[in-house]
Amino acid sequence: MVFLFAWLSLANSPIFAASVADFETRIINQYEQIRLTDRYENEGVNQEVALKIKEFIQQNPQSFAYDFKKLSSKSMIFVNYSPDRKLKFYTLDVSAGGTMREFESYVQFKQGNKVITQTVKDGGFIRSIQQTQLNQQAVYFIFSTYVGSSCVGAYAIQAAQIKNAQYKAIDVFKTRTQTMNHIDVDYDCNYYPQNIEPFDMNQHYIRVSKDLKNIDILVVKTSGELTSNYLRYQKDKNHYRYIGIVK
Repeated sequence: MVFLFAWLSLANSPIFAASVADFETRIINQYEQIRLTDRYENEGVNQEVALKIKEFIQQNPQSFAYDFKKLSSKSMIFVNYSPDRKLKFYTLDVSAGGTMREFESYVQFKQGNKVITQTVKDGGFIRSIQQTQLNQQAVYFIFSTYVGSSCVGAYAIQAAQIKNAQYKAIDVFKTRTQTMNHIDVDYDCNYYPQNIEPFDMNQHYIRVSKDLKNIDILVVKTSGELTSNYLRYQKDKNHYRYIGIVK
């Protein structure tokens, strides 16, 4: 669902900034202590927090200009921006305990004199955003991690664009038989290379050149064992076209 709100000229004023800061402080004061206990997830308190944050950003367009640093520092919200700062992503942990993780994400962007807040249909943890141009239009790549348990899950890349005042996944990864808007690659931490820090492992499974000309997807055996081969998708005018296997 897309939520439209008028973008008021006073949205960046100290008064409006204070209202967002006050909300942030209230959330921390109300939930900080319980966040450090098992009750936070086991009793669904984190889902209650996520709902309050979601409703607040939907109803307050000035939240687009606020960084939520205090909530971020306590891992109660995770905020990412696109390189051009036109898209702002919020990710909230709504897991119900245990090692499996579940997330909800929302994206905000300006459209004319309005701020649009929209649900991102993705259950992963958004880690970073990159962008390029295809057919003279901005295309955003959203990099996510899916956590199935403490040791298995998937790394993912999804292509998206703003079209007709909506955030939409778009098909840019092209093979001979299909065109896709996302690519997932499964991981098993038992097969992680020893010379790479776990937090940086996603960059080993999905390798992106600095100029975004090439996007390489690691080939993983069904057992979870890694190979030294990558499937290369190379940028042309309109797509990232599969060109073959590289090392």
